[in-house]
Amino acid sequence: NCPMKNLIPTLLLTFGVLITATETSRAIAPFKKAFEEKYVKSSDNNDFKAAFKKGNCNVCHVQGQKKDWLNAYGLTLAKNIPGSVKERLDKAKAGGAEASKAENEKLLEELKAAFEKAEEAKSPSETTFGAMFKDHKLPTDEGARSVNDPDPADGDASKAK
Repeated sequence: NCPMKNLIPTLLLTFGVLITATETSRAIAPFKKAFEEKYVKSSDNNDFKAAFKKGNCNVCHVQGQKKDWLNAYGLTLAKNIPGSVKERLDKAKAGGAEASKAENEKLLEELKAAFEKAEEAKSPSETTFGAMFKDHKLPTDEGARSVNDPDPADGDASKAK
């Protein structure tokens, strides 16, 4: 029994997981940074800053669920960004570095516009997201669902999870 026999497959698997995790987070990091720049860095509330740091991607996503699960705020942003962000980034990446850079810049501009629209939208608690952020609060998992499930507001609540 050679200990190296098991080490190499383990290292390869670990490396593969790290690469996958890096690729997944690369698409999300600019969105997280844009939110932080717009709402968190300008805040003088240390509890709000700490909550953002702790919540991380869960400002939009739902902890413990697949990344296609978004809370009400994430769903509101998604409605205002055309198409699938992942598919758009994958397609751009296949087109090379320039195409990838251009698509990232386009998505960030769309995200900035989506932030503005989302500020006026009401959260499940009936407070606008803009008022929520001014009160130094972050969205909860209330109203969360997969982006692949029908929107109950579209009248097909029977299929929504």
